[in-house]
Amino acid sequence: MSFGVRPMGENFGMKHRLLMATVCAVVLVGACADSSETEAQMELASVPAMPGQITRVIGATGKIVPRDEVMVGSEVSGRLLDVRVDYNSRVTAGQVLAIIDPTNFRNRVEQLEGRIRSSIADIDVQKARIRSAEVTLAQAQQNETRRRGLFSQQAVSEAQMEAAERDVGVAQANLDLAVAQLESQRASLAQVRAEMDTAKENLARSIITSPIDGVIIDRKIDPGQTVQASFNAPELFTIAADLSEIQVEARIVESDVAGLNPGDKAKFTVDAYPDRTIEGEVELLRLKSVEANNIVSYVAVVKADNPDGVLMPGMTANLEITTEVRAGVSRLPVMAERFRPSPDQVAQFQAESAETEPVTLLDPTYARFRAIGIDEPRIAEFADRVSPVTQGVRDIINDPTKSFMHTPMRIQLGEIVENQVRQFLSPEEQSRYTAQVTLERTIRPVDVWVATADGKMVKRTLKLGLSDGAFVEVVDGLKEGEQVVTGVREAGSGQTGGPGGRAGGRPGSAR
Repeated sequence: MSFGVRPMGENFGMKHRLLMATVCAVVLVGACADSSETEAQMELASVPAMPGQITRVIGATGKIVPRDEVMVGSEVSGRLLDVRVDYNSRVTAGQVLAIIDPTNFRNRVEQLEGRIRSSIADIDVQKARIRSAEVTLAQAQQNETRRRGLFSQQAVSEAQMEAAERDVGVAQANLDLAVAQLESQRASLAQVRAEMDTAKENLARSIITSPIDGVIIDRKIDPGQTVQASFNAPELFTIAADLSEIQVEARIVESDVAGLNPGDKAKFTVDAYPDRTIEGEVELLRLKSVEANNIVSYVAVVKADNPDGVLMPGMTANLEITTEVRAGVSRLPVMAERFRPSPDQVAQFQAESAETEPVTLLDPTYARFRAIGIDEPRIAEFADRVSPVTQGVRDIINDPTKSFMHTPMRIQLGEIVENQVRQFLSPEEQSRYTAQVTLERTIRPVDVWVATADGKMVKRTLKLGLSDGAFVEVVDGLKEGEQVVTGVREAGSGQTGGPGGRAGGRPGSAR
C-alpha cells in the first residue's frame, strides 16, 4: 500500500495564506466597527434663544482738551516791555497780561489831536467867509433891486442893469463855494477824528488783557521780544477758561459711527491714573471727517467733570462708549452665528427642509406698517392701492427668464412703493415709518443651522440685530423652543469637534 506525501512547503504556504486572510478580515471588521462607533458618538451642540440684555460698546482713544480755550494775540506790532504772567497763572477778565511799548501809538494820538485842532480852526475861518459872502450877496441883491427900478424909469442904462445882475450871480457863487468848502473841511475833520479813534484803540491794544477768567496753559513770548502783527495776529497766550470741566476729542472709526448719538454714556481712563475711571457723556459728533493712513474717522466730543483738576490738557484718554442698550431681547451666543459645518457634517446631519411660505415683494412694507401701528383694514386699503401700479414690475422680478432686469426693477419697485407710502401716510405716520426703515438697516439676514427633534439640522435665515461681541439679538426667524446649532461634538464629551465646527466659546446644550 502506498501513501501520497504532500510536500511540506506547499502545506505551510496554504496555512500562511489562511492566517493572513483571517487577520485582514479581523482588521477590516474592527475598522468598520470603529468607524460606526465614531459616527454614532458624534452629535450636534445647540443653544436656544434666551431673553437678556445686549449692550453695544465701542472703544476709542482721544485727547483731553479744555472745555473753553482762548488764544490771546496782539493786533498791534511793537516791542514787549513787560510780561506779567507765566505758565499756570490764574487770571481774571481784564487783567493785564503783557504791555507793548506804547510810544509810537501815543505820538500818533498827539499828532492827530493837533490835526483836529487845526481842522476846527479852519472850519471857524470858513464859517466867517460864509458870513462875508452872505453880506456881499445881500448888498449885490439890493443894488440890483435899485437899478431895476431906475432901469424901468430909464434912469440907468441896460449895461448898468446887466452889471448889477452879474454882481448878484458872482456873490451867490462865492457863497456856494464857501459853503462847499465848509462841508469839505467838516468831512476832513470827521476823517481825522476816525483816525484818532483808531490811534486811541491801538494805544489801548498795546496793553494785552485777559478776555476771560481762567488759567494760562501756554505762553509764547518773553519781555524784549518784538511782536509783528502786519498780516495776522500772533498768538501770545493760551487761556483755558475752566479746567473743572474738560472734554475729550475721541477718534471714532467710520464703522462705529452708526448708532453713536449725543447723550451716550462714556467712561475712560488716562495713563497717569490707570486705576481711576472717569465717567462722561457724548456731547457732539462732528461732521468733518479725518483721514489718516487710509482710515476715515470722525471726532466725538465727550464732556466730563474734573473737580480736582487731575486731568490735564493733552492727556491721552482710553474710552469705552456705550452706544445702545437693549434689555429683554431674544439673543443667541455669537458662536451660533459663526458656525459653519463641513461638507461631511452637512451630509451626516442635514435634514430635509420643510416647505416655507413664499414671501411676496410687498410683504416688508406691510410688516413695517404693522410695526408702526397701522391696522389691518388700512393695510388692506394700501395693498389695493399699490398692487395694481406695481404689478408689471413685480411680474418682471418674478420671471426667472429676465434675471438681467431684476436689479433695476427692484430699484424701480422701491421708488414706486416709497412714493405711494408718502401719499398714503400722514406726516406723523411717515415719520414713524422712516424711523422703522432706519432701524431695519441695522438688521442683517444671516444663515444659521437649526436643530431638529431627530438630531438633524436645517438651514434657516434669521434676522439678526445688535451684537456686543458675546451675544447677538434675534429679531425674527426663530420660533420659541427652537435651538440653533453651535457645533458638532462627541456625545457626552462636552467638546465641539469636527473640521467644520468654528464655534467659539463653550458649546450649548446638546439635543
